[in-house]
This record gives sequence, C-alpha cells and structure tokens, in this order.
Amino acid sequence: MRVKIASHSGFCFGVKRAIKIAEETLWRSKGKGNIYSLNPIIHNPQVVSDLSKKGLRVLRDIRKINKGAVVISSHGAPIDVIDRLKKKKIKIVDATCPFVKHAHDIVKDLKARGYRVVVIGDKEHPEVRTLLSVAGKDTKSRKIGIVSQTTQSRANYIKGISEVLKNDFSEVRIFNTICNDTAERQILTRGLLNECDVMVVVGGRNSANTRRLFDICKESGVDSYHVETKTDLKKGWFVSKKCAGVVSGTSTPDSTVKRVVQKIR
Repeated sequence: MRVKIASHSGFCFGVKRAIKIAEETLWRSKGKGNIYSLNPIIHNPQVVSDLSKKGLRVLRDIRKINKGAVVISSHGAPIDVIDRLKKKKIKIVDATCPFVKHAHDIVKDLKARGYRVVVIGDKEHPEVRTLLSVAGKDTKSRKIGIVSQTTQSRANYIKGISEVLKNDFSEVRIFNTICNDTAERQILTRGLLNECDVMVVVGGRNSANTRRLFDICKESGVDSYHVETKTDLKKGWFVSKKCAGVVSGTSTPDSTVKRVVQKIR
C-alpha cells in the first residue's frame, strides 16, 4: 500500500508564531510570576499539554488571575476580556494570528463605515466570538459587510453568503478572510481523495480546520478517519487498501504527522 502525504502539513505560520511567543514568554519569566493562556493557545491537546509542563497555565476565567501575564491565543480574545485584563493591570502578550488580526481590521473598518457585520463560522469558536465582539451589536443598518472565520471552508462560506443575501439590504460587501494555508490544505485534501481509497486526517478533535478537512473527506465517500496521534490508528482500516492519504490540520506538529505515517507504513 502506498502512503501519500499532503505537501502542506504540520504547523501553519500563525500556530508556529503563537507557540514561539508562548515559549519565549515562559523563558523570560522564569521565577518572575505565573504565565497563563486564556483558553488553549492552539487547538491541539498534545502541544497544549507540552506547554503546560513548561509552565503555561490554561485558564478560561480571568477572574482567577490577579498577577502575572496572559498570553492571548492564536484565535484572539474578545474586546471586553482584553479591557478587563487591562483594568486589572495584567500584562498582555498577544499571540493572535496575523491573518485573524487582518479580519479584525476589516471588521473595524466596516463598523466605522456604518455596516452591519455578519461573521460566518462556528458560533462558539473563540475566533468567531472575538470577531463578533469587534463587530458590535448593530442590527439596524441595511448595509451589510460579510467576513468568514479564517478556518472556514469555501463551500460553507459561499452557502452562508447565499443565506445572508436572502435578507433585506441596500448594499453588501464580501471579504474573503479564509486563511490561504487553510484553503490550500482543503485543495490538497480533495486532490488526495482522487488518488487514495482511505484517508487519515491528523489533528486535535477540538480543531475547527482539522474537522473541516475530515468533513471534506467524509462527504467524498472515501473511508476516512480522524486521529490525534498514532495510537488512534487501527490496522483494520488499511486492509485491502491500495493508497492511504494523510493530511493534517494547521495546529498539528510535523513530528505527529511523521509518527502517524510511520505507523501506517
């Protein structure tokens, strides 16, 4: 059986940057106070666990923080949370992905120009909650601006836009805020689906972009499996298969992908 790996795998730029910022912050602060991340810094349990062993404490409630520093995750943080941290005089270390920041800038500009902003994405995802906090709650304007969660699939975004356009509006502006890396992985996944008869998607089960890749695989009808590490693999998945395709989410380490491939082989 052949094993084909998507040419785009492992960490994306934003994830690499967030981890580097977290590790540098931990290194500089040795013995000088606690370092927290507001929610997991990236959506990969194994990486978050490794950072936790180095001293990064994951919290979901900032009321428990009275001193030290908070690393903002790659997904960003809502405006009210940032304001509360500033009032408490907690040091803020911003590891928000630059592509997510770019979406923030678009939303800020739309809001300033009087547009009602619509964010298409997973309602409970931290990135979407942050974008909505930037957009505010104006629901009266007939001018609409549409942006996407950066890890959304193109198909879902187009479907969402179609739904928005059914509403009453005087003007619509649509921005493609899907991250290039995310879009490229989806394209490569579809390419492997044309060549392989079993697919393995590697990444955190809490990772939106990894789940999106898995959805693409499942919808194709090809036997597909979502694993976090090599221990999730089952030998029976590959019986009588001629080609296994391997793709990974943007928060999956190269080392994890390599271990999965080695075990499949």
